[in-house]
Amino acid sequence: MTTMVCWKSADQNKQQTLNLCSDSRFRDGTGNVWDCGKKLFFSRVFPDVFGFVGEALPPQTVLAQLVDAIDSKSLGARSSDPALRVSKYMSYLDATIGTFPRTRSVEIVYATRDDRQNSSPFHICSIFFASGKGPGKTTTIQTGGAQSMLIRAFGSGENEFMKMYAAVHAKQQGNMSRAVYWSFVDHLASGADPYTGGSPQIVRLGNVGAASPIGISNNGKRYLLGFELDASQLGEPEIKDWHDDMYQYVDPVSGQPRSKAQRIARPR
Repeated sequence: MTTMVCWKSADQNKQQTLNLCSDSRFRDGTGNVWDCGKKLFFSRVFPDVFGFVGEALPPQTVLAQLVDAIDSKSLGARSSDPALRVSKYMSYLDATIGTFPRTRSVEIVYATRDDRQNSSPFHICSIFFASGKGPGKTTTIQTGGAQSMLIRAFGSGENEFMKMYAAVHAKQQGNMSRAVYWSFVDHLASGADPYTGGSPQIVRLGNVGAASPIGISNNGKRYLLGFELDASQLGEPEIKDWHDDMYQYVDPVSGQPRSKAQRIARPR
């Protein structure tokens, strides 16, 4: 299982950014944990992002394969309608994850951009596979208006995260998009959900172009999609955006806020 959250940021010009954030823990049936698991996947060519909660093996394998097929343009013509893309991707997910004998449920979140419109550019859906074998069920997730907002939390840690978010949201600056990340970091540190742990991982989708992963400075260490990196080797990484636990933009080597980055003081 896991905890995954999705939120939207909007700037003064009403340009919107979608963020998908997950933990990095895999846990087996005997309680052993491994905090290096990749749970977010994204196309480097198209605005497609996937994340999952639930049983790890089927989606971790299949989503990597699906993204490779998307990037290599091996799935035929790409529709401009997100709903038609979901239908096409579902046929592949049903043929793979749907045939796997799942001991637990799997929920996949697919986020994309609808470039046909500007007022509500993002399209998000949940694809749920119950335990056992069988096809998935798709549900569209509402993305709200043009304001910054938490869209939804998913997974075994959903309820505990929402309790944490309610406490943070009630404080000063709690209505800002960074409060979602504060809540997620607090949720990880609390250990309230034994299936949630490791480093946060984030993939971000903007109003143009493909999605991109965000580097993480967490507890003095550097991570990318759950994978720990050597900070001394990060002088010129291709990943330009790095966040610390305060959600400040930081230098990947020093971990300190960038010279022109906004300084953030978190209310307590």
